[in-house]
Amino acid sequence: MSRTTRPEVFVARQPIYDASMAVVAYELLYRASPTSRTAQIGDPAGATLEVIAGAALEIGLDRLAGGLPVHINYPQELLAKVPELPLQAGRVVIEVLEDVRATPQVLQGIHTLRARGHRIALDDYSPQGSDPRLLEVADVVKLEITHPPADELARLARELRAASLELIAENVESREQFERCLAVGFTGFQGNFLQQPETFSARRVPATRLGALRLTAALQSDDYSLDEVERILSQDVSLSYRVLRCINSSYYNLPRKIESIRQAIVVLGLDTLRQLCGLLCLQGFDDRPPSLILQAMTRGRMCEQLGKLAGARDAGPFFITGLFSLLNALLGLPTRKVVEELPLTPAVKSALVSGAGPLGAALQCTRAYERGVWDHAVYADLPPHLVRAAYVDALFWAEQARAILSG
Repeated sequence: MSRTTRPEVFVARQPIYDASMAVVAYELLYRASPTSRTAQIGDPAGATLEVIAGAALEIGLDRLAGGLPVHINYPQELLAKVPELPLQAGRVVIEVLEDVRATPQVLQGIHTLRARGHRIALDDYSPQGSDPRLLEVADVVKLEITHPPADELARLARELRAASLELIAENVESREQFERCLAVGFTGFQGNFLQQPETFSARRVPATRLGALRLTAALQSDDYSLDEVERILSQDVSLSYRVLRCINSSYYNLPRKIESIRQAIVVLGLDTLRQLCGLLCLQGFDDRPPSLILQAMTRGRMCEQLGKLAGARDAGPFFITGLFSLLNALLGLPTRKVVEELPLTPAVKSALVSGAGPLGAALQCTRAYERGVWDHAVYADLPPHLVRAAYVDALFWAEQARAILSG
């Protein structure tokens, strides 16, 4: 494969949670083109090297995963002939794909990686389709939980735990599945279970949270004058205080102290103030997994960037659409019920409920990128490299925003 014309690299991250629902690592998802689900070229090892170089080295692990470890997939060819890559051994877990066979060359390659300090995970392991000899050189086993019956999954989990192997459950889609896997000994979890409402029965949004959400939604209106924005924001003393505290933090490093909401609007601008209020509003969900808040921030920023890149006159609605797209999971209510309670614009409501319009298209693109479904990660006529740039920027921005809010 020619090294002079590297294809565009697509990379996303899927969180790996622990038993407390905290993110403890990310699996990197990647492809060399937006339409390929697998490598469509004659040199899979060379293609994977190109992608790893782009994801882990060109973009950088810190931007993709903060300080957390990452899982990177290795095909048979790379395991049989392990390349020299400047990957941080303590941060990179090598995932052995399910179709890899334990040939002498592969086993030697795995031993080489272990000697460098890498941990080894077996991806999508099953007794029927995987090579059991690989269990002897693995640290972690990832099991697809939707195929085997519950009793068979529990038996397999017991056997693997008895061999001192860590277990990660893949495709966990509900709280019930999460708790069932937890009960049989899984310590890691991947899937969309944190994004699902916990219950639909007679649940109401707490009044304090609903007030902050309504206020944040109301601030998005273009019809409000400076006086009206100041009046609306001043209705919530707690939010006003937190806004001023953030503005006066070292992050903004303003030359003089800001003592009123009016000053804040003049100095920062209305768009920045709206954005900050949205972040502070989500900060009130302190009983929910922090990863959900971070994901909502990331979605808000990516939708905003997509809107700007496509020439939107006002990117504010894009930001609030992404930011509020996880309210169903944060509140334990269906999205339609949530938006009924909030003074959102019709365009934002339609985007959140049915994915309609440009706002909905940006949100769908963002969701697709999160899952690594590249052929759906498209928006307007933006070239793929700009979509990727919006995603990477959103990851980095969200980490910075979290630091501001926790400071």
